[in-house]
Amino acid sequence: RISPTNSCRYPRARAMPIDYSKFDSIDDSDEEPASKAPTFAPPARTQDALAKPAEKKIGRNGREVLDGMGLENKLTVFGGGGSSASAAPAPGSQDTPEMSALATAMEQLASQGGYGKGSGKGPEEPPKPGEPQRMIMRADGRKKIHTTFPDGSEMVEEFDERTDVVVLRKTRKPTTLGGEAAWVFEVGQAPEAPFDPHADLMRASQSNPIFLRKDTPEHFQWRVRNLVYPANVYSVSVDHEKQEVVVRTSNKKYYKRIQVPDLARIGLKLKDDLLTWKHQHNTLIISYNKPAEFVEEERKALKQAEQLALKV
Repeated sequence: RISPTNSCRYPRARAMPIDYSKFDSIDDSDEEPASKAPTFAPPARTQDALAKPAEKKIGRNGREVLDGMGLENKLTVFGGGGSSASAAPAPGSQDTPEMSALATAMEQLASQGGYGKGSGKGPEEPPKPGEPQRMIMRADGRKKIHTTFPDGSEMVEEFDERTDVVVLRKTRKPTTLGGEAAWVFEVGQAPEAPFDPHADLMRASQSNPIFLRKDTPEHFQWRVRNLVYPANVYSVSVDHEKQEVVVRTSNKKYYKRIQVPDLARIGLKLKDDLLTWKHQHNTLIISYNKPAEFVEEERKALKQAEQLALKV
């Protein structure tokens, strides 16, 4: 042990200088050091490239196009070697030959049956002037046909896909000022408007008679609900002069004239022996047998509408 008094006998050792440069390559990971990716120098610019300024592209509106590649070049899908691709644009047109070739190829595709899957048919021909325009769609087990006539009137029909019986038919005509009028329901029941206690002052009674038409495959059928009178009160007959079905009650509580436009369209007259009626469950049910001529005409009209209508 060296006492403080004898420290002078043993001179202090000099500290060795530390070279920290050897620790620069030390990594904390135990993995082998990966070889560094070679660095690529940017391509050297020649004097010609530096001297030639970039060419400005001018668009159709006369302004400079900032995008280096125009829309015509982006949409080019055909090469310029074919006859259609090398066609020159029309005089005065600003389309490029590539765009003209694309238009020609699309026209050829359409003529070869590009519309529809496996149908082999081109696009449907536009309707002729003066003929109604129809659209058909299928949804919820029904075939829905919307017809627009040349005078602006519309008709919406819905047929049951299984029986081809019309379950809804409504029409409307434009007003004098060109607006849309309310729908007139020929078959089916119009939806009841909701009652607004803040805007509506009165509401129709729920016990009022409700008239609607609901056909079956064999009959035209009309129903009048909420008629609580006995069956011996009602009288149902045919007015041959006006071609209407007339409903009366002996107590003068209900009166109704019913038109049959389906028969009027094909020129058929109403017959007494085809009209029947019954009263049950507070409902008066009036039936009229469909003539065979009408059934055949309705089948043909529905088939023709499906062929000529635009599928949606």
